[in-house]
Amino acid sequence: MAYLTYFAVTLLINTLIAVFLTAIGFGMGFAINLLFSNCIGFSICLFTAVAVRLTQPGLIRLLAVTLAIPTSSALGYVLARFIGNFSLPPSQSEAGMAILIGLVFGGIVSAFFYLRERNNKLQAEVQARELQRLEAEKGRIEAQLKMLQAQIEPHFLFNTLSNVSALIGADPGLAAKLLESLIVYLRASLARTRAGQGSLGDEVALLQAYLAILKIRLGARLDYAFDFAPELRSLPFPPMLLQPLVENAVVHGIEPKPEGGMIRVSAALSGGRLVLAVRDNGAGLKGNSGQGLGLVNVRARLESLYAGAARLQLSENAEGGMTALLEVPA
Repeated sequence: MAYLTYFAVTLLINTLIAVFLTAIGFGMGFAINLLFSNCIGFSICLFTAVAVRLTQPGLIRLLAVTLAIPTSSALGYVLARFIGNFSLPPSQSEAGMAILIGLVFGGIVSAFFYLRERNNKLQAEVQARELQRLEAEKGRIEAQLKMLQAQIEPHFLFNTLSNVSALIGADPGLAAKLLESLIVYLRASLARTRAGQGSLGDEVALLQAYLAILKIRLGARLDYAFDFAPELRSLPFPPMLLQPLVENAVVHGIEPKPEGGMIRVSAALSGGRLVLAVRDNGAGLKGNSGQGLGLVNVRARLESLYAGAARLQLSENAEGGMTALLEVPA
């Protein structure tokens, strides 16, 4: 289709040149003008196309096109004389027509390639600026992630170590179990941080280690379960999007409720989107507006990562507690 368009545009320009020359009384009539115009015009297009294909953008290409125009004009002129079976030598009118056609068409082709090279250069500059912007945005997102991890992990780490210290005298076995769970969590967290972009399976492994620690700390007051198909584990998933939702469910849902409760983390594919839910049957949304720092950071990261294509929604469950629903492109 592109070649047909190229041919049609060239034929149109050749015809317009022949009409123009005939209108000003130049040459030897419309048919002869059209013959010379097409032979010279298509020769110029063919030679310049070859020059463009064989050279890189820049000065070398412009030089190749500049040299191709007079060469192809001369060959096109010879071809037209051969097709028209004209006697030699050429008349002054015929030679003048060939020169004029070459100048007009050559000028058009030169202007086209100059403008195209300039446009390509401008596009390259725009792409370079966009790449710089994206790199800066990536750095900003990574900085936000580090800040979020710095806000979550020290608080969680100190509380856990404090529990270990308190349990050493009262229940050494439970203290050892808690310490082992903490080591598993820290290893998973470190691997997740270094990887940058991981999978849903990586995030779930981190959550399992996180909730195992909380289960030891809260005992019978906390139960948890994961509900998702094994094949979803390999789906790419950014770090630190689910953990703040689980932490929010623990802090605002389970801990304020004397008898505790259940946290269920689920994942499913729906219409090309990954739908994740963190449900609890704790205290609900009372006093929890969903504007905590962790949730604010999650919303900001979703906007940065998916530019409006992801959403986070909090809702109160009819049976008590709340659900944090997270949707991202799969």
